[in-house]
Amino acid sequence: MKPTQTNGKMNELKIKDGDKETVYNAPACFDEMSRTQFIETCGYALGKIDADSYTISMLGMDRKLWDELEVFHRYVIRSMFAFVEIANPEISKQLLPFIEVAGQRFIGYQPNFSNTTWEEFIFADQYIMNGKFREVAAVLYRPQRTGYSGETDRRIPFTVYGTDSRLKLFAEMDEAQLLAFAVNYRALRKRNMEEKYPFVFSVQKEKTAQEEQTASFSWIAIHRDLMGDQFYDETKFFSTNVHVILNRLNQTIKRSTVKR
Repeated sequence: MKPTQTNGKMNELKIKDGDKETVYNAPACFDEMSRTQFIETCGYALGKIDADSYTISMLGMDRKLWDELEVFHRYVIRSMFAFVEIANPEISKQLLPFIEVAGQRFIGYQPNFSNTTWEEFIFADQYIMNGKFREVAAVLYRPQRTGYSGETDRRIPFTVYGTDSRLKLFAEMDEAQLLAFAVNYRALRKRNMEEKYPFVFSVQKEKTAQEEQTASFSWIAIHRDLMGDQFYDETKFFSTNVHVILNRLNQTIKRSTVKR
């Protein structure tokens, strides 16, 4: 019984036993994982599953066949998943399109935040900076609209009251699913916001680093400065897509930096 590995878009593992050959496909990076595999990977990171059981599950292999492999071959196959040990992986996809809690399904945001408003972003991101992951998830993951037709955001609109209500359920979310959310959000935030609007996020990092000497960074404070005398248009600001606001902020900060 001898396994061989080939590299393509997915890792392909072939195991020959006499004239019989069995082929297994496994993800070679996080973007190639299914939702189930991603959550299971986070469970593995939390120590909720051992290396052998994790590898078998990711390959969809029978435990009996795994046990029949030589020790060295099992070691080589396990090494196919060494990439999951990366602390801050690069992810470009929404690997957690929905969250399931207490028998209910909540729909998530688009990977590039194209359906995220300024209001929900500042609430979510303020929570993430304070390590309140369940609160962030309750902001961004919401029930599907009644009679959804594909013409609008699939989720019901964001409200603070709705977030508070969902928190009671999200308190029951398992740790693996919660970690999956946090890892995915941080990776997509870095890719689609930090790298796209560097002036905005460099200011955020500077203020956060100085929080012991000055007030900590606040998106709400940024929001109020942005509105200025247009406080009567707050609803309009809140409902604007997050990229529109961040792009404006980025250009403003960039111009002020160049003038110095």
